[in-house]
Amino acid sequence: MDIPPPSVPESRLTDWRQTDQTVDSPFSTPVVSVHTHTRVYEESTEREQIREQTGIDHPWRFFFISRVRLDPPQPPNPMLTSLLRQRVASAFVDRLDGRGLTDITKQTRSRISVGDADGVQRRYHARLQLSADDLATELRVDDTDPDRLSLPIEALLVVWADGDYYVAGGAYPAGPPECGSDELVAALRAEIDPAAARRELVALIKGCDQQ
Repeated sequence: MDIPPPSVPESRLTDWRQTDQTVDSPFSTPVVSVHTHTRVYEESTEREQIREQTGIDHPWRFFFISRVRLDPPQPPNPMLTSLLRQRVASAFVDRLDGRGLTDITKQTRSRISVGDADGVQRRYHARLQLSADDLATELRVDDTDPDRLSLPIEALLVVWADGDYYVAGGAYPAGPPECGSDELVAALRAEIDPAAARRELVALIKGCDQQ
């Protein structure tokens, strides 16, 4: 099925780079098939600053947006919306797991406006744990600690309808490391700003309303 890419707020993505773009058919029901066109981005400027400070090169923040198109075409309705939200929530947890996050739990559900559309936002907590084998850094840590670095992560997922359905979200560090050497924790604490990261992710999601 021919499905155009979702629009993105290009002016807000100067510090981000696109890492993936896929067209997929994630699932179908007896009455409709679901097709998606997805763009994935990772923040690059802060990542480079952290790499220079610590020697650690890791995708700390990501953002994605999917256009969801139904075949045969159908207007949004409560039954389809509920089914889609369930499926994309499950797929989002899988996406977080695929990025190495653990202890993923759903925290809250709230309403959010994306342009003129009314969307539903789900917030998740998770943890990023990088072991000695995951890290390439000159900063010394306790080699007896199997979890050389552990950070809290917050993730957001938003679903809304505006002609097609749209799904957007991402994740970012929700605070400084919970474990690691004093030197490493101090270096990351100086670079990580959870409140600013959350504002930027929400702005990116809301900026996807020009479809």
